[in-house]
Amino acid sequence: MNDRLLTVYAPPVEEDISPGSDLAAILVNALRRNRIDLKDGDILVIASKVVSKADGRLLSVKDRAEFEDLVKDSSNHLVAERTYASGSTVQIVRTHSGTVQAAAGLDQSNSSGAVVLHPEDSDVSAQKLRLRVEEAFSVRIGVVISDTISRPWRIGVGDFALGLSGFSGLDDQRGKPDDDGRVQSVTVRAVADEIAAAADLVKGSSRGLPMALVRGAGGYLDNGRAGAKALSRDLGEDWFRYGHVEAIHRGLGVTELPGRAAAGDNSDDILERVSRAIRVVRAGSSRTPGQAAWRMRIEGSGSRITMAPSDSPATPQAGGPPLLEAMVGLGSLVERMHTALFAEDLSATTKWEWADGELGAFPRGVRINIGLLNP
Repeated sequence: MNDRLLTVYAPPVEEDISPGSDLAAILVNALRRNRIDLKDGDILVIASKVVSKADGRLLSVKDRAEFEDLVKDSSNHLVAERTYASGSTVQIVRTHSGTVQAAAGLDQSNSSGAVVLHPEDSDVSAQKLRLRVEEAFSVRIGVVISDTISRPWRIGVGDFALGLSGFSGLDDQRGKPDDDGRVQSVTVRAVADEIAAAADLVKGSSRGLPMALVRGAGGYLDNGRAGAKALSRDLGEDWFRYGHVEAIHRGLGVTELPGRAAAGDNSDDILERVSRAIRVVRAGSSRTPGQAAWRMRIEGSGSRITMAPSDSPATPQAGGPPLLEAMVGLGSLVERMHTALFAEDLSATTKWEWADGELGAFPRGVRINIGLLNP
């Protein structure tokens, strides 16, 4: 049972933390210097940055390109990618520990320009710190290693539990009755993240406050050993494993975007968006033959795309008559183009042009008129 009063305090840490520092000793000294006597059930929330610094998890990069390469090395799944006028590219990725963060959680602030990596294993780091602090104060506590994360659908960032020791971090309410007696079937509270967020209101490694003491949540200390990894949803259960643009691109068979990614501030003009849509259509793998028989051209600064027969003679790609394959290919090309334009927040209408031939009327080309979905 938890107290109805929660208190959070961030004692100042005077020592500079650098590679090789005995972080546990530094935190214990800070608690004692501020005359804090830890009690059973207390929870310490420690910024991941100081854990990484003490462990020597720092790397130097020469430029933004090297930083972006480091993001790729620190992740195993690209969720979304956007570019900015400064020339930088920001990626939302799934890290090797299972968290989904901008730039894989890498940080260059308050580190003399060095890139601060995540701890090698934040749960193990949390356990080592907990055991050292418990020994020093002869108490039973919990430890959370926190990091900052952005939130889908909401503006601003908050802290979450990157590492955890001493409690499970999840409060499973399933099977328990609510106040009306209705049995809950869905609710699982992420208490470790809530504790990390509360601690962030008072601490801050840039202010010499890399640690916060949370008192009043001791009822959650259940000796759980799953760690913070248990709070990360598996990729197969993630409804939002891709950004909306990236999901469409992968549906079109594009695993690596050719050229520049979409602007993160929505500043791309129609010409840039249409040009990217054409690159995506051409780069992706199609299930129908005949698309190479057509060339696409942008007109009117991006307000129209025309599809006309290629200058090269149509050749069979799937063993069928070249003309029939080209007709099939044109239909597929139009649908792929509409799909790629939707990823760019562009609407489109199609006007077909027909010609008479030996097999009757057949399409000789297409005009696609383009507008903004949300003008």
